[in-house]
Amino acid sequence: MPPDRSTDAAVVAQVIRSRATFKVLGTAESPAILSEAAAQRNRAVVLEALEVAGWAPFHYDRTVDGLAEPWRAHVLWHDQCQALAPKLFGWFPELPSTSKLPKMMQACGALVLVTWLPQFYHLAERKPKQVTVDEEHLAATAAMVQNLLLLLTAHGMGTYWSSGGKLGDPQFFSKVGIPETERLSAAVFVEYPETLADDRERRPGAHRDKRSTGWIREVGHEVL
Repeated sequence: MPPDRSTDAAVVAQVIRSRATFKVLGTAESPAILSEAAAQRNRAVVLEALEVAGWAPFHYDRTVDGLAEPWRAHVLWHDQCQALAPKLFGWFPELPSTSKLPKMMQACGALVLVTWLPQFYHLAERKPKQVTVDEEHLAATAAMVQNLLLLLTAHGMGTYWSSGGKLGDPQFFSKVGIPETERLSAAVFVEYPETLADDRERRPGAHRDKRSTGWIREVGHEVL
């Protein structure tokens, strides 16, 4: 008789449903404040969550630098985000003064830039099989990101999955040492438990209340 996994399934389901998007905004005058102890404690949690998130499935061995995974994770910690946030306007003069990106960096405990490694994306003409391989690499990276979001949620952390904007620009990649052959899949802003209760501005995701089950279809027996 198989073991009863209903309790495990209920816990996982609760974490999935409780994961929520919140865009947290700070300023240079009111950045997130973390003690050294809190920074170190949460650093260990984030690194462990990343390691476990890496158990996401992938279809093809990417074989870059001896690594099979088609994704990479580049972590900017709290103090690095604080230092880099005001520099964005100098690096990108076209960035509007109203941009929320620096404010999000001022407010986060950590910023995880998850990239994927295209294999044939650079080719002017890709064969159908090559397109499929790249799509598999990107899909696998998205699965890894979702694992990360759920694990951080389970640890009581806030998360926001951003497309990244200028954080995916080749110039920013160069500044933080990300190879130009990688593409940004997700900029995950992480808020630590120690700052969740402050009065910083938090904007919820726009689509949470649009959830439905209308996209589920059971194939009928008539096709057999």
